[in-house]
Amino acid sequence: MVRTSLHMRRVVAGLVVVIACAIPCVAQQGRVAVFVQAAAPVPAADLDRIRAYASQQCAAIAAARVSSSGEVMYAQRATSTYVGNTISVEGLQRLAATLGVEYVVIFRIVRWESQISFRPERSLVVLGVSSLFGSTLQLLTTPLGLLLGLEKEATVGLFATVLTASGGIRFTTSVTMSDRPLLSLLTADPLEAAKRAIQAAVFQLAVAL
Repeated sequence: MVRTSLHMRRVVAGLVVVIACAIPCVAQQGRVAVFVQAAAPVPAADLDRIRAYASQQCAAIAAARVSSSGEVMYAQRATSTYVGNTISVEGLQRLAATLGVEYVVIFRIVRWESQISFRPERSLVVLGVSSLFGSTLQLLTTPLGLLLGLEKEATVGLFATVLTASGGIRFTTSVTMSDRPLLSLLTADPLEAAKRAIQAAVFQLAVAL
């Protein structure tokens, strides 16, 4: 019993030390507001998903305390300041003060597209193999060969900027990512490309937050 009690005391003491060390680290985390803008034809549903994903990545990768979407919406209404194509320094300062943030992170999507191309080498492989068999099999595999030659590539490009609460530019970068998985004609998705672009940008922005 004495040994068990001593062990429990040591465990509790260890937890207290860990918590005591963690509290200053949490206190040092910068508080940020994250905005996602679309300067390209991005579907509204996808834009909402990207906003949520950007906030999650800033919190996870940059270890920042991110204002909730509700807080951001309230602050914009309260200050009559909306982050659009442009925002004045005074407006940014009011917004940052209302939210109580040190930084404002803006992701601006400037490219959102899907392109279908034809890669003849894929079709030639299938057609070459089918030529070894009968004419009936060739007729069946020819459409398949042409279909396999089609490839879809979803591409998303964005600019990411970190602004200080005083309105200065702390950091900026641009990222372009593509999604071209297996069977890309059916599965390539600009949303996946956008998530990769957001993640890559946040890794770069983390040094500024």
